[in-house]
Amino acid sequence: MDPKAHNDLDVRIERARQAMENCMLCPRLCGANRLRGEKGYCSLDACGYCFRSMVVNYEEYGLNPSHQLYFSGCNLRCEFCSVGQYNIEPCQVCPPTDTGLLAKDILQKQAAGAKTLNLLGGEPAVNLYAILQLLKELPVTTRVVWNSNMYYGELAAELLDGLVDIYLADLKCGNNDCGCKLLWANNYRETAKMRIKEAACKAQTIVRHVLMPGHFECCTRPVLEWIAAETPDAAVSIKGDYVPPAHSQLCPLEYVSSKELERAVTLARDMGLKLVHSGK
Repeated sequence: MDPKAHNDLDVRIERARQAMENCMLCPRLCGANRLRGEKGYCSLDACGYCFRSMVVNYEEYGLNPSHQLYFSGCNLRCEFCSVGQYNIEPCQVCPPTDTGLLAKDILQKQAAGAKTLNLLGGEPAVNLYAILQLLKELPVTTRVVWNSNMYYGELAAELLDGLVDIYLADLKCGNNDCGCKLLWANNYRETAKMRIKEAACKAQTIVRHVLMPGHFECCTRPVLEWIAAETPDAAVSIKGDYVPPAHSQLCPLEYVSSKELERAVTLARDMGLKLVHSGK
């Protein structure tokens, strides 16, 4: 974290709190008064809910060991989400987060060897108020990874500026039609691309693309072409670990084949992209 940004956290926390009075933290602009207990599209009130804390060694190169903090609640509706059950009623999955206790857990895991603090969900941006309070409790030397779908607004991006060391940015779909069908967000592509371009100008950025069977030409190719054209200095992670939902009329119901993964990796290399991960 940048020391100046860290010193400014009291102001940022208050701005995040005010934003939830008529919530505008994400492009849904649902206007819920989360401070009064109203729940927005993300189904969250003003509290943060961290449902999982674990150290892993399977994140992208340079991030491991990474201490993952999973926050419930999301502003997308992906049927294939691996933690989707925590986003249906996010305020019910665990008690509201005690940032003081969580900070102690983070420091203990850092002392045990965790190199990065990996904030994810759900979607961390809809938990921004709680996350900023958490970051205030941590030393400025903490290496913060913002592991996000990048579907959040300008205010959230501004409040994060200088606090994030590494953006681990999902870019899921290559066109609006797939964004509508698979994510339930008709402006996902434009918003995520805008946030990724901004992030790449501010900090180390890894753009992660999860392959979906049958979506090479409509999603994978345009995503990789956009990265090559607009954020060529960003690292790229191609993931082949898509897990099909048990029942769906819109999502692929099969796994990614080795041929599909090889095709995507070959295209990325031919474009000169900086691959930091390619596989499951």
